[in-house]
Amino acid sequence: MTAQPVLKTDLMQTRKVKPCLVSSELNRELNKELTSELDKELSKELKKSTQSKFSKAAEHYNTHANVQKHAASDLFKLIKPGFNKNKVCVDLGAGPLVNTHTLQSMFSSVVAIDLSLNMLQSSDLTTAKICADMDNLPLQANSVDVIYSNFAVQWSANFSALMQSLYSILKPGGQAYISTVVEGSLNEIKTAFAALDSNSHINTFNSELYINQSVQNTGFTINSAKKRIYTDEYTTPLKAIASIKAIGATTQNHTNTRQGLLTKSALKKVCSAYPLINNKACVSYHVVLLSLEKH
Repeated sequence: MTAQPVLKTDLMQTRKVKPCLVSSELNRELNKELTSELDKELSKELKKSTQSKFSKAAEHYNTHANVQKHAASDLFKLIKPGFNKNKVCVDLGAGPLVNTHTLQSMFSSVVAIDLSLNMLQSSDLTTAKICADMDNLPLQANSVDVIYSNFAVQWSANFSALMQSLYSILKPGGQAYISTVVEGSLNEIKTAFAALDSNSHINTFNSELYINQSVQNTGFTINSAKKRIYTDEYTTPLKAIASIKAIGATTQNHTNTRQGLLTKSALKKVCSAYPLINNKACVSYHVVLLSLEKH
């Protein structure tokens, strides 16, 4: 039976605590609780920022998402052909539905899910579409046969919790095919900005070890786990830096970031420090491709 959306209510409320004299133990508990609430609020703001930037990138996404296309192709190769009739597949982080059409040729029913409504609406492909946050999926337990997610789960606020959620959503025997960006990605851009200051200018990504441990702790059987490095080449450093903005991938997922726009002189300094290979400015993505199964 096809999974049906489940409406959920955000019950979180931010409480104000007046200064008072309390025991050190109680003070630690209060600080812990307030820190947790602040983390949640930060996570919400990051989600809004991610949603906004991917929505703005919807129009030009297909033109610039070259690395994503290569990763999607390799991910499709992990899907076993011939056993997919009458199966429900979720395209998680579907974006402008660039992979949904191929999934429709493999499965009887495909549900496209993305945080950005603009991304989903940019395609006229006929399929079920749900605008939702992957960290709060409106899907029932044991309702989906297959989950396909290309270049999306690195935007999760909690990868380990997301894996638990996906495991719950899948039916027994269900499979998940996931590609995720990991530590080491965008090192060229990181090197270039290091000439400017010590602040972080790029996203931080989970390590390959953390990804594998999280998947194993969930209970998934790992049928395949492959590491790939995909590289885009550009004629100038400026075009290389602009490329990650063109696909919406400029959301910072940490707090040690430089605020404000770069001046022309600062941007020139960054471009001058960009490492070139054969006079080309490369942007590399370290990616883990996973084929998982729920027993």
